[in-house]
Amino acid sequence: MQVTKLSANIALMEQNSLYDRPDLYDLMALRDPILERFYVETACERGGRVLDLACGSGRLTIPLAQAGLEVVGADLSSVMLERAGTYARSHAVEPRFIQLDMRDFDLDERTFDTIIVAMNSVLHLHSLDDFAGFFKSVGRHLSPNGRLVFDAFLPNIAMLNADPGKREAIGTVVHAALGTIIVEETASYDPLTQVKHVNWYWSSETEKDFWKVPLPMRCVFPQEMPLLIASGGLSLIERFGDFDRRPLTAGSMRQICVCGL
Repeated sequence: MQVTKLSANIALMEQNSLYDRPDLYDLMALRDPILERFYVETACERGGRVLDLACGSGRLTIPLAQAGLEVVGADLSSVMLERAGTYARSHAVEPRFIQLDMRDFDLDERTFDTIIVAMNSVLHLHSLDDFAGFFKSVGRHLSPNGRLVFDAFLPNIAMLNADPGKREAIGTVVHAALGTIIVEETASYDPLTQVKHVNWYWSSETEKDFWKVPLPMRCVFPQEMPLLIASGGLSLIERFGDFDRRPLTAGSMRQICVCGL
């Protein structure tokens, strides 16, 4: 049955999370070969079993499986997991997909040689309890010499001082049913919670702001990061400033953390 543009718009307006619409998410989350190579190479260094947390639609899970690793992709969103399963089958790989909340999960006694949380997904954790629960859950599932590897953007004053009333265009994409879509964002920073409250506004050629979706992200400063990691019983082993493993500096855009027990 064909979905009309009008019915698609109604469906979109009923959603309140970007991860409820993998068809739109995938348009904005383009592949990054350098990021992909870093995580695949890092996992292959240890070999064996990999847990890809907040795996979304499988953008990283599938390359990990193609590299010959035993991969489990996990996400809170059932619709993203369904999309990931479809993509995996189309690429002739069979990673296992499971639904879980990374703030507190228990996979019995199963352990992994590498646990990955890519593309700023760790910043969906907002409170100290969220981080402690996450790191403790990861610690229960790391093999003795296993590694947790994740990336998070590096906060800077310019980013945090953005005008909350000003919209910035962040992308133009083409949707199969809705045509050309312009995506804009506003952002405001709460210094007490350290949460950057982002809103994405989606406009088609026929309807402005047909969908508004929140995307709150925690900001974690460099001196704070080791303390959060330690709150769950892990330690920061290495930290890079980019996916080419260059050192973390004041000019870095992200902090890439490698943690162990």
